[in-house]
Amino acid sequence: MQHLSAARAAGFDFFKRGDFMRNNNKRSQTVVILLCWAAYAAAYLGRLNFNAYIEPIRDQLGASKTELGLVSSCFFFAYGAGQLVHGILSRRYNTRWSVAVALFGSAAVNLAMTLCTGVAPMKVLWLLNGVFQSILWSSLIKTLSDRLPDELLPRAIVVMSTPTAFGTFLIYGLSALFSAGGVSWRWVFRLPAAVLAAVGVLWFVLLGRADSRLLAAGERAYVPAEKKRVKLTRAFVVPALLLLFAAVANGFIKDGVTTWTPSILKESYGMKESLSIFVTVLLPLLAIFGAWFSTALHKKQKNTSVLNGLLYGAETVVLLLVLLVTRAQRTAANPAFPIVLFAVSAMLMHAVNNVITSIIPMYLRDTMDSGLLAGVLDTFCYVGSTLSTALLGYIADRGTWDHVFRCLLLFGAVACALCWVSAAFKKKAPAAQAQ
Repeated sequence: MQHLSAARAAGFDFFKRGDFMRNNNKRSQTVVILLCWAAYAAAYLGRLNFNAYIEPIRDQLGASKTELGLVSSCFFFAYGAGQLVHGILSRRYNTRWSVAVALFGSAAVNLAMTLCTGVAPMKVLWLLNGVFQSILWSSLIKTLSDRLPDELLPRAIVVMSTPTAFGTFLIYGLSALFSAGGVSWRWVFRLPAAVLAAVGVLWFVLLGRADSRLLAAGERAYVPAEKKRVKLTRAFVVPALLLLFAAVANGFIKDGVTTWTPSILKESYGMKESLSIFVTVLLPLLAIFGAWFSTALHKKQKNTSVLNGLLYGAETVVLLLVLLVTRAQRTAANPAFPIVLFAVSAMLMHAVNNVITSIIPMYLRDTMDSGLLAGVLDTFCYVGSTLSTALLGYIADRGTWDHVFRCLLLFGAVACALCWVSAAFKKKAPAAQAQ
């Protein structure tokens, strides 16, 4: 009986240790998700701070809008090009090091900005900041893809949709407080530099510990197998090309609406400039709901072309309503309903963005490199963003906001149609169903 009791005790202890190791793995994987969130949130503080404080910088340095606009353009150019380059190279990266380099590099650049006495060196430094920051997204997606089991991917996708909104809201809110208090522009770079450096240290130390625990357990959450070869048939190539247009359309509509909402509310509805800017800053917070919405839909509909087709169809209806409302109400109208429509538009486009830049790269990790795919797709979203700010501004200068919404409506309708064409092609290729 004593031997039997001892055996039972040993068995019980074994199962307790097994449960402990499983819980330990989950804790380590949760730490990985939180570290990725913190890294991208910190990056937004050191990315948008220049644009958020651009007017006080202009006043305190005596620079022109054109000069400061070129500084911002230098960042976007380097970031857009770097996204593609680092997406391609990310499969060879040890992301513990690549993310740390990006965070420390961006921190150094932000700190160096405080030493500038003119605009000329700012252009070079902010270009360099774009280079460092472009490392992050593909490296973070690769980090999550390599370390998380399938059941944790939906949680990671929702969590990673929120740092953009958090970082944007925080840096614009902080800039508003600084502006009201007459704080020197240099502080809007010093504080993000400190946050970036601190998160960089946490990333390097805690990710190393999490990896050690996962390896010590003898069980990595996801072991990348040899990638399945994809046959380059029309049923694969056509949906892939159409996905790139969907990415461009997403960036075009999402950032086009966000960029020009303050001007639309001010000029078409007589809203005060400060209030219109505040309303616009709140729009990115809807990214949280958009990501949750798209992740919930993906559980029911695995074909992402169908999913994007549904979301773009809803977006087309919303843009049509905006066009009809703005044409009917004009300046004397109550802006409440258009604001609601802009909010729904933001949620839908963040949902599409989540499908394109997170769900597709992570769930295709058995077929393609997640970091590469995330970098390429995010680059095409960025192409749409860059195109929208210039093209829609040009249209608004030479026409009315009606023409702007017609352009947005055209992009939404075409993207919707092409997503359904892509879905039809995927039916011919089972291997492409998950794309």
